[in-house]
Amino acid sequence: MPLCGLRRETPLACHAAHLQAESEAVPTRLYPMYTVHLEDALQMSCLQPHEELKSKGVLVEFEKKMGKAVFVSHQWAGKDHPDPTFERFRVLQKAMQRILSDLPQIPLDYVTELLVPNARPLDTQELRSVKLFLWYDYFSCPQKNQPESPGQISKQAQAIESIHAYVAECSFLFALCPFMHDLVTNEVLDASSWRSRGWCRLERTMRELSEGPWIMVKSALHIEITVATDAFNRPIGEGTFAVADDKAKLGPVLAAALKRKMLNALRRGDFVTYRIVRNLQSVHLRGLDIEPELNLIPGFVADKVGNTDDSAVVVAEFFHQNGFSRINEVDRAGFRPLHYAALSGDTKLISALLEQRADLTKTTRKGQPLIGVPTWASALGLCMLCGHNEVAELLIASKAKVHEQGVLPALTAATLSNNAEGVQLLCTAKCDPGVVNLFGYSALEAAAWANSLAAMEELLSQASEGKLSKVLHAAALSKQGGAQAVRRLLEMKANADEQYQVPWLTPNGALFALDSFRYRLGRITPATRISYHHPNATPLMLAILQANYETAEILVTEGARLDLRNAQGFSAADLAWEVGVPESLKEVLNGDVTYCRM
Repeated sequence: MPLCGLRRETPLACHAAHLQAESEAVPTRLYPMYTVHLEDALQMSCLQPHEELKSKGVLVEFEKKMGKAVFVSHQWAGKDHPDPTFERFRVLQKAMQRILSDLPQIPLDYVTELLVPNARPLDTQELRSVKLFLWYDYFSCPQKNQPESPGQISKQAQAIESIHAYVAECSFLFALCPFMHDLVTNEVLDASSWRSRGWCRLERTMRELSEGPWIMVKSALHIEITVATDAFNRPIGEGTFAVADDKAKLGPVLAAALKRKMLNALRRGDFVTYRIVRNLQSVHLRGLDIEPELNLIPGFVADKVGNTDDSAVVVAEFFHQNGFSRINEVDRAGFRPLHYAALSGDTKLISALLEQRADLTKTTRKGQPLIGVPTWASALGLCMLCGHNEVAELLIASKAKVHEQGVLPALTAATLSNNAEGVQLLCTAKCDPGVVNLFGYSALEAAAWANSLAAMEELLSQASEGKLSKVLHAAALSKQGGAQAVRRLLEMKANADEQYQVPWLTPNGALFALDSFRYRLGRITPATRISYHHPNATPLMLAILQANYETAEILVTEGARLDLRNAQGFSAADLAWEVGVPESLKEVLNGDVTYCRM
């Protein structure tokens, strides 16, 4: 049945039906996609460059009929070689062996599991059922940057400019981020530093725009699915680039990928994905010199609106492009037009929707895995999360509620994206800086958990000095590593040895109890393990459970006690042996701090 024959014939539905006859758009590549069969990769004892493996016949030009490809995203540990000691690639080998042998599912990261019920872990049968081929830049891209003839770009440049196409061709993306020190700079390389690199952000974003979830490998034992986008506080254009000119190349690449994602979503009749990507373009493209593509649905004529009111025309065009018919319509994702407009940051559009009586009090009805937003998010909260502070000012002036207590209050949303200006706006509007969400977590804890230093400092300046030790627990559990936040909190004399007291008679306590019970029954995931070990846990214990190894080193170096035990009788060293940590951290936990970076 054609899409435009559904409940109502919106221009969006009719255009999507028209697109169904076309093949899905795919990115083009300038250089062949060379890969290594997984069996060969597992036998490697050192990494050899593209030219050597090609001459030995080890490289395979990948085609989908052969099986599935895995794109390995990583940062280099040296200037001329990505992994001189083979330490990081060895972690990948062990992780792949575990996935293909005794790991039934790759679990969700613990926050997604707790807050986004629609998200699902990955059944490892998807990797076991076919032949796998690895794409890894050092052996998949030419390492010599010399053009074959004057006026041509080198094969290396061709391969680099095709990376977005390689990501789209791959069925899986592994972010290889084990903890180690760079041999040249002695800086820590881990998940946090990987997230800071512009090219790594491009690879992550391309994965999000192709098949969605990607896999984070922090160690052979710590492997998890990440569902939601990191674009809110880590857009590509604000990443770090070793070659400054690379940044200018990525704007057109990203814009084309966003457009391709929207068109493919329309072909599938997936209007929710289309709306989210369309309206989130301003966030994805932040820091890049390129404008978003907002008018994919043809046929809008302002003169036919039947109303000369400017706001009516603006709203009509927005409805035309997003497939809405009513100002407070709710789509199957539980979002209203105002919620999608909040993602876009278009002040004129928000103003027009408010003039047409969009209801500011309504929140989203469902969690949204594509952006990691739980249920009951407000338009103001979405603006804060996206960093659209001009729109947030307009919503506050229109009497949007600033003091929220759902799962994601506006103040918490601002801290998650390190939106210090947004924090200031809300506090100026009389939002209590000590506000807690439904689970009892404060905005300051959220800032520490997100490693949002600017937002954390703004909150600290807005509130009288309070108890910081619970905040230190949040930083230790940070999905972003938390090292900078932990250092700052320790400077402020937070107690590194305070043992966490679970508030059992609260929704959060009930969640701890439920997940602890599931853990005892054998349902072992990052969320259930953390819940089981959380009572009486120290920040050091939580950092180990979350594989935040730099944070763990900092805590030990600053004198955190190693003899304390949690409610289950486990010490930090016991947990380290259970979940698996790098050898250097094992040495530190045994009292040898010579491995620590001072």
